[in-house]
Amino acid sequence: MAEQLASLWPLLALLFSGCGALIIGFNQWAKLDGTRLVVWRWAGIAPLGAFASLFLPFPSNPEFYAVAVAMGVGLAYADSLLFNASRHHGARLTALYVPLKMLLAFTFWALLHPLSLLPLWLEPWRLPLLLGGFALCGGALAMLRTSDVSWAALGAITPVAIFFALGDVVAKAALPPPSGAPAALVGSAVAFLLTTSTVGALGGLLLQGWQTPTLPQLAKSTAFGVLLLASLALLLVTLALAPNPGYVAAITMLSALWLALYARLRHGAQENLWAGLGLLLGALGVALGGY
Repeated sequence: MAEQLASLWPLLALLFSGCGALIIGFNQWAKLDGTRLVVWRWAGIAPLGAFASLFLPFPSNPEFYAVAVAMGVGLAYADSLLFNASRHHGARLTALYVPLKMLLAFTFWALLHPLSLLPLWLEPWRLPLLLGGFALCGGALAMLRTSDVSWAALGAITPVAIFFALGDVVAKAALPPPSGAPAALVGSAVAFLLTTSTVGALGGLLLQGWQTPTLPQLAKSTAFGVLLLASLALLLVTLALAPNPGYVAAITMLSALWLALYARLRHGAQENLWAGLGLLLGALGVALGGY
């Protein structure tokens, strides 16, 4: 059962890529202040997390929550940067943080757990697939639409990539091993997100103080909180099941393709469809090499 569940990580990563497109693109539509959204989204996260705790076992060890609190500070800052970057530079450009996050997450985990690279040594055919997949993913995403890339946008997303790569690695290390009960894994993912989101909301309040949202702002933020908790719980479970968080990042990079296709169909944007095909092939290469 555990082995069958672990083998689903590429499919779960693909599913999250659709959720990730919604997360990235949300504030391009909502136009909410990034720091305020980090605070107000708690209105959706807290009730859903409390409801989930009635059915899922949450961890009881204090060390788990100490790590979650520490990560909550960094991730709240990264979320604020991400939402503001989406508001100022657009959702598709904001997605360019993912290639850097992919490489950083892969490197961080390999340094912490060198034995995770053992399959690449025992089965050498995996390495060309992974290297080619990484190269295709990063290059294709950068070329998907190059006409509006700016140094300001790249500077805005680089800290996001660093914080999120660290977040993936820390979360994978903190979650229960995939060999355990699936309910415990999902419960730990929800508890981790509920803790980090609460810390982020408190941090936002300390930075900017309380500002009463309008009813539309509260409604948008609550809906976003529900979407975020459900989607990121899926991502954390996927990270726990995958051999390396960099593999997951490569597949979830398809979020940019879904955003580009939406922009082409809805707004007639001129996207590079050959680059989109390269992104798909790159994600497939990483999935096969890391499977």
